[in-house]
Amino acid sequence: MLWPILRLSLCFSIAPCFGRQSRIERGLKIVSDDGNFSAELGGRIHFDTYLFDKDDSYYEDLILIDDFEEPVNTTDFRRVRLAMKGKLWEWEYKLERDFATSGTAGLRDVYLATEVFDGRLRIGNYKPNRSINELTSSNEITMMERAFATAAGIYDNRGRQQGIGWNTYWCCHTFGFDLINLRNPGDPRNSGVGATTRFTWAPIDDYKSTLHLGASLSYEDANQDTPPRRALVEYAGRRGPEQLVALSPGGNALFFGEFGDEEFYLGKPEGDVLILGLELAGTYGPFFAQSEYAIGRFSGDFFLSEFTFEKFFGAPPNFFCDPLTGCFIGDQSVHTWYITGSWAVTGQHKPYNYKKGLFKSIKPQPPAGAFEVTARYDTIENRDIPDMTVRNFVFGFNYYFNPKVRFMLNVTLGNNRFTGDQTRQFAVRMQGFW
Repeated sequence: MLWPILRLSLCFSIAPCFGRQSRIERGLKIVSDDGNFSAELGGRIHFDTYLFDKDDSYYEDLILIDDFEEPVNTTDFRRVRLAMKGKLWEWEYKLERDFATSGTAGLRDVYLATEVFDGRLRIGNYKPNRSINELTSSNEITMMERAFATAAGIYDNRGRQQGIGWNTYWCCHTFGFDLINLRNPGDPRNSGVGATTRFTWAPIDDYKSTLHLGASLSYEDANQDTPPRRALVEYAGRRGPEQLVALSPGGNALFFGEFGDEEFYLGKPEGDVLILGLELAGTYGPFFAQSEYAIGRFSGDFFLSEFTFEKFFGAPPNFFCDPLTGCFIGDQSVHTWYITGSWAVTGQHKPYNYKKGLFKSIKPQPPAGAFEVTARYDTIENRDIPDMTVRNFVFGFNYYFNPKVRFMLNVTLGNNRFTGDQTRQFAVRMQGFW
């Protein structure tokens, strides 16, 4: 019932562009007769269930902290997206909305693109060139959630940015760079700016095996009204406990209090963040392994009262704090790395997208399915705050009913050295996309 309505709506909405000579191609795609205009409908549904084994000794000590929420056993629409993409003469467009997030914050890929100097120029909101795990589509990632070297950690809440970027590929290499504004669609306007670049090389890429090497560099300079740059992780899975690992100040308006108050956050505004990322990945037959190491410098020069420090970081400071000026946080060196592995028990091979320098998920041949065993070890640490180390180990499996539908199961063993929490999570996902 829904598809005929969508089809009729599409026909009416694009009639002025397509005219009577438009045609409907295989799938959810409409193309004008001269080929200058097209519209293709896509989407994804990721429905999750989370069960937590909470570390009761840890949570009993946090009852008095304001705004603290314990993990809840629940279900969740992780992603519910509709996307439209197509062609406008020599330009391409994409408009993607996630209905699992309210307001303009639900905008995902929204951009115009065209070919320039043997590459692809994009203008709008999209993922900058950094981290192979971040750039891999959520439909294709091996585990349910991404590693700490992505927007699930060192690039917290910065998976997509607004800006202009250019990408190209040749032989066994890819290269791209971006100039970005430090604003997500749901955030207030700000003057923050940044730049990213990524280079990859696949010296081996054949039908049986692939070896991938990559490096990325990201610089973010907060200015007026820019939100703070954070490294923050959900170390026991989605909707689980969070740990702020590092913080770099944003705009001056975000500071509060005065020295000597019970609560204050004061210092030098408009910090910057520089992150270098290294990538190593490969396949051999049904086996796959991927690893990244990211090193970040988060500028600091700010002061927190002991109460505010505990509120921000989840535990009292374990270093000296002055009774008047509180806890001083200078520049912070953040290191994170992970290693992911999988084995397609049913024999499939993960394909490599040489144009983007990314691996895709295994693809069964219907009516047969595919079964994949997965595991990942992940860690992140702030070397300038004592004991600020967070780790987890995730293991599970994926079952592919067909190339578009899969079931995922993950068990996450969280380990927060800073707070002592060792919450665990059992999670499953039913996923489909088109």
